[in-house]
Amino acid sequence: MLLRRAVLTPPRLQRRHLSTFAPGDLALLRPTKSDRNNSYASPILTKPLSPTGRVETHKGIIPHSAILGKQRRDVVRTNISNSTRDGRGKGSGGAGGQEYRLHEVKLEEYVRLTRRLVTPLYPQDAGLIVGLLDLHPEPPRWGDGKEGEKLEILEAGTGHGALTLYLSRAVHGANMPFPRSRQEEGGEEDGAIAVEQWKASRNAVIHSIEISDKYSSHARTVVDGFRHGMYTPNVDFHVGSVSDITSSLLTSRNNQPFLSHAFLDLPGTEQHLGIVAKALKVDGALIVFCPSITQVMACLETVKTEGVGLEMERVLELGVNGGTGGREWDVRAVRPRAARQHSATGMDSVRDGDGENGNREDSGVELSSGGEEDGRGDKKDEGWKMICRPKVGELVVGGGFLGVFRKKRL
Repeated sequence: MLLRRAVLTPPRLQRRHLSTFAPGDLALLRPTKSDRNNSYASPILTKPLSPTGRVETHKGIIPHSAILGKQRRDVVRTNISNSTRDGRGKGSGGAGGQEYRLHEVKLEEYVRLTRRLVTPLYPQDAGLIVGLLDLHPEPPRWGDGKEGEKLEILEAGTGHGALTLYLSRAVHGANMPFPRSRQEEGGEEDGAIAVEQWKASRNAVIHSIEISDKYSSHARTVVDGFRHGMYTPNVDFHVGSVSDITSSLLTSRNNQPFLSHAFLDLPGTEQHLGIVAKALKVDGALIVFCPSITQVMACLETVKTEGVGLEMERVLELGVNGGTGGREWDVRAVRPRAARQHSATGMDSVRDGDGENGNREDSGVELSSGGEEDGRGDKKDEGWKMICRPKVGELVVGGGFLGVFRKKRL
């Protein structure tokens, strides 16, 4: 398979105008409460503002020129006439039309309202994943001759780009400001050199991998579109197989682990665990997102049977329609003592139903989530059975699952 790394050419980043809306900004329009029949209507996300652009609603048109120069929380109206261009009219009378209040676009709203080719992770779920990684990026330092540990995170697949944005925002403070002035004021060659020098100095990088060129390109557009692309330079977009690209990155680093953490959301996740774990630093988190619990179990089975250097830490269930905050499941690999006692003689002593309830006192099994308890490290074990049940005492809801693994010290 031919691998291609999407070229990182950050857009010409513009300075954001915090006081007023300027060309290139996005705006969020919410119906005002003056119209009770429409106060609960969905908000409208504009395209990048331009003097000739306009917003079309079911109650009329708002030209971008009526938004440019306005402040946050100012009011604009559809079908605006010259007498009401300042947006200060009350009610829905006067020039007619619907009133909308202007807001700056938050990341959560941007993810939900941008055009999608694939279903994005819900903002609550993306926030939970970033929280599980427990990121603490160190700000860049000058003059002391010391460099903090480089933070590199792998994300596969990129999909809509929602999690890419959340991850990039989380590590943004670890990198020096992007060289806007040199890119804008210098020539094309000077700007390219400045970009390459800045990339080499990054203390935090998101490696976002997507098998589909079309989806990767669209995700790049989504990331570029938020706040003038301020989070784009932190991301290296790659197109191709997760295993192939990870192997290539490993080779370029003399086969030394370089990933601080990894997140996998793609079909056949268990097929990529070995190479990703090899690239992961000790104690780094590898989180898999799976639509069904059986897929998480397949990942755990691969870890156990193939001796992958990972240890399962926890399994969380994500809810539908925005998430639940992570309901915990009990997913473990168990190996009956009878199988251990007779493995030397080649006898198969595993019986159906052994250890189904995961109880140490009455099941007569050795419990393990990562393979370290039996002292045999990464040896391939046979006779493992799976425990899979929700943690008791909590509300059962639907949704996908997160399996959280940690890299063991070999």
